Amino acid sequence: MWSLGKLRVACFVLLGAAIPAVAGFASLVPALQWLCVAWLGGIAYLMHGLSRRACDNAVVLLVDQRGIFDRRVTPRHIAWQEIEVIWPVDTERSCVVDIELRWPEITLREARWRVRIGAYCQKASAVPAVSISMLLLEGDVSRLLQAVARYRPDLLHYTNRRAPLEHSHSGG
Repeated sequence: MWSLGKLRVACFVLLGAAIPAVAGFASLVPALQWLCVAWLGGIAYLMHGLSRRACDNAVVLLVDQRGIFDRRVTPRHIAWQEIEVIWPVDTERSCVVDIELRWPEITLREARWRVRIGAYCQKASAVPAVSISMLLLEGDVSRLLQAVARYRPDLLHYTNRRAPLEHSHSGG
C-alpha cells in the first residue's frame, strides 16, 4: 500500500520546491515569469499524482507464492521462474530493489514502454531490468527482502538472505 506518512513528506518537499517559483513572479522579466508558471505547473502535476496515490487503497506491491506483483511495473505477477537474481541491497540506505530477469523482453512485454526499456538495458549493459522502489510504500527494502526470502531465498544475494527487521527510521 502507499504510505500516507511518506506521501505527506513528499507533499511538503513539493511545497518547498514551489516557493522559489512563487518568488520568481516578483521578477519583471516575462520569460522568468513564464518559467515560474511552467515550474508551478509541473509541481501541480506531481501533487495531483501524490493525491491520487493517497486516495488509492489498492495493493501496489505483493510478494506471494506466485512471484512478485508490482502494479507500477507490470499488470501481472513476475513469476519466480522469470527472475534470475535479486541484486544485493544496502538495507540501511537503499529504497530500491533491483531484479535481473531471465527473459526480460518476454517478462516485460505487457509493461508500459518506460518499463520495457529495462529489458533492453539489461541485455545491452548488464544492469537489472526492473527496479522496485519502496520510497512511497509502506515498509522498506528489508521487509521486501524478507518476503522474498520466505518464498525464494535462493534468488537473494547472500548478504541479503537475512534482511534485518524494518528500521525505526523507515517511517512505515
